[in-house]
Amino acid sequence: MIEIRITLDEAVKLLKERMNHELIFRKKDGLIEKSYEFENLTYSELLSITEAAIFDTIALLPLEVLTSENNLKLLITKTVQALSHNFNRDEYLLYSERNTNKLLERFIKESLYAMNKKTFVNN
Repeated sequence: MIEIRITLDEAVKLLKERMNHELIFRKKDGLIEKSYEFENLTYSELLSITEAAIFDTIALLPLEVLTSENNLKLLITKTVQALSHNFNRDEYLLYSERNTNKLLERFIKESLYAMNKKTFVNN
């Protein structure tokens, strides 16, 4: 089993940094009002940004880490739940390991699909 050693505080900081970038991107694309900050967003918008930030962060990991037995699912789940204190949103406490599993499965599926595409090989 591979153990990912990062404190919960460090994981929250990393996720919040990625979320800030995602918010900026969405403002530039006109998906979110330019004057809005995290406090102005609905929970579904905030969760969408959170999951996009997680997706971007795990994209930096080797695929072997995602497919092997490790504590990544628990780490992601606990990190998202910890956001409830940062954003004063109790809804984050409802984020479960099942949500994390869905996100990771989607990422792995898309990664494997991209690896098998001929255009990926030719680039």
